[in-house]
Amino acid sequence: MTLLSSIKNSIHKAGTTKLFLALLFIVAITLNLSQVLDTSSKQHIDKAFNRALITFGIAKTLNGVISVAQGTEIAIQPAGIGINLTPGQILDPVNDLVERFSLVMLASTTSLGIQKVFLTMSIWPNFSYLLVTFLTLGLILLFTNTKKYTQLRVFILRISLLLIVIRFAVPFSGLANEFIYQVFLENEYVSSTNTLETTAQEIGKLNEIDHYSQLDNKKNTSRSNSFWQSAKDLYNSTAESLDINKKIEKYQQAATETTRHIVNLIVVFLFQTIIIPLGFIFLIYTMFKYIVRLDFNS
Repeated sequence: MTLLSSIKNSIHKAGTTKLFLALLFIVAITLNLSQVLDTSSKQHIDKAFNRALITFGIAKTLNGVISVAQGTEIAIQPAGIGINLTPGQILDPVNDLVERFSLVMLASTTSLGIQKVFLTMSIWPNFSYLLVTFLTLGLILLFTNTKKYTQLRVFILRISLLLIVIRFAVPFSGLANEFIYQVFLENEYVSSTNTLETTAQEIGKLNEIDHYSQLDNKKNTSRSNSFWQSAKDLYNSTAESLDINKKIEKYQQAATETTRHIVNLIVVFLFQTIIIPLGFIFLIYTMFKYIVRLDFNS
């Protein structure tokens, strides 16, 4: 009973805050030395970085095929009258959106690259040694009630808490980022990227068809202008006139799909590279203010 009573008395004297800080320091030292949290966070940030690179590539590919479609002219001759059409111009507003989307993806990729650099800095060996040193001193001074070391004790404990925040802010941000992505954003990302890839392929096929159509028109103009050839050209021009409507419908559908899924992807990456990091910055700022005002003498 004497031993239990002494333990209870020491716990009572130490106070809840001191016990919490002691547990926090021990957990921080363990995580710092094991680097389990860092390894997992690095993997998740690398995945997000690769997703951003892939999406940036899709955006540039889409921008390229749309630009080709905009510059492709289709020559038809209904009733012998020559007309040049550029149905790909219907994608002009979408191409503007794609170009802005490319800039968003470039910024997102850069943001994730910066997070990778910060993570590398947080696991820098010298910083880890500094953290362990301060946390060890903090554990020793935490239960030292001598008035002689009061100022030193408060200083060491505050620096220790600040170092914990700096050390684990990026790893926890990376884990939270990946958790939100897997729970809320993954399905939207996969669906939108697949659709944009398919749309880019379809526009590319239309560009190839228009290219071969232009070659055929050049060959036809070099042939002799016989009666049968004229009749054949009239038939072909009529068929091409009907086909133009189908191409315009496909371009309109591509424009609609592209716009919707680009907006979805912008939302996904704004969450991952702006909203969540800003949320953690606000959280870190709040924790810094709390640590500065914390009373370690109770």
